[in-house]
Amino acid sequence: MARFFFHVRDGGDDVSRGTEGQEFPDLVAARREAINASREMLGESLLHGGSLNNRLIEISGTDGVVLVVVSAQDALFKEGQLRSFSDDVTKSAPNGNPSKPAAR
Repeated sequence: MARFFFHVRDGGDDVSRGTEGQEFPDLVAARREAINASREMLGESLLHGGSLNNRLIEISGTDGVVLVVVSAQDALFKEGQLRSFSDDVTKSAPNGNPSKPAAR
């Protein structure tokens, strides 16, 4: 297991640095966790009226070198399409298709 550190960059130079780090089997797993954290932050921003596009999560290794940057776009889109997540609790919400009733 490797230790990764998540640093949240809000806008320009304002960075909240993670100091304890978290262990993950690899960078892919760390990125997945950063996308989940970004989803939570986006939800809070939507709820409270904040900006949706200026927050980044930088993932670094123990040497402090930034390995990957996760943006709001990474949480919202995958290969140009809106993402869907298997843990999406809103699946019972209306799907925007008025001719098809929402699943219950």
